[in-house]
Amino acid sequence: MRLRRSRLDRLEDDVLNESRPLAPILRQVIALGGHAHSEPLRAWALRELQGYVGKDVPVPDYRMISAPLVMDGFRGGWKFQEQPVSMLDLPEFTRESLGGLLRLGEGVGQIESLIAQHQPGQTVQLAPALAADVAKFMSQNSSLQVLRLYWAVHPSAMEGVLDQVRTRLIQLVGELRAAMPHGQHDPTPDHVAQALQNINIVTGDNSSVTVTAPDAVAQQRGSARAEIGGTAQRSFPWMWVAWTALAALVTAAAVTTSITWF
Repeated sequence: MRLRRSRLDRLEDDVLNESRPLAPILRQVIALGGHAHSEPLRAWALRELQGYVGKDVPVPDYRMISAPLVMDGFRGGWKFQEQPVSMLDLPEFTRESLGGLLRLGEGVGQIESLIAQHQPGQTVQLAPALAADVAKFMSQNSSLQVLRLYWAVHPSAMEGVLDQVRTRLIQLVGELRAAMPHGQHDPTPDHVAQALQNINIVTGDNSSVTVTAPDAVAQQRGSARAEIGGTAQRSFPWMWVAWTALAALVTAAAVTTSITWF
């Protein structure tokens, strides 16, 4: 007689197979969390799938990655590409948000797609929200003409985020195995609650599953929208008060230089 493979058996097999994409595995976790009546587990898996969207949604600390802010454009008669941006080149009220730490809020499926589509030897280009407006502001009354402004993200940094998610998934399986008595196929709500006490995962609403990333980190750093071949995939609102002021300044200024936007 063939023994029944439990949800946990299937989840373990898929997590350990590193060729399997994470998105369908996280959908299994949502189903497992529903079976075990665990709202925190479902919430974390759903955030990883859909992304941590919104300026008030904190991200796990493993999604705060280092990436240089760079620009393409002209300075005088010299054309440049992927030139590091000096903080002195940025409007003062954007300097804290556009620093070296990037809030990677995209869902795991989009992160996997960005990694798969990047060209060898190149970085993944993630543009800040309202990047065109910031570039326009930087180009006013200056010999600097900014055509594009973006974070140049090394694919290994994004792969590291996916690795952190996979590690937490296999840790979840291990903790559930340790909590469940021998011979039991599916975890109970108590087993899931016990397992979550020992796993460093967070939900997007700062619930008490485990240790969470500080709100200040998520709110004071930049968010991004991904671009593949110049097409924006997703944008996240942030620093709306500052951007409102920027939009007013840009609208009021008379800009005669023709700039090509991405």
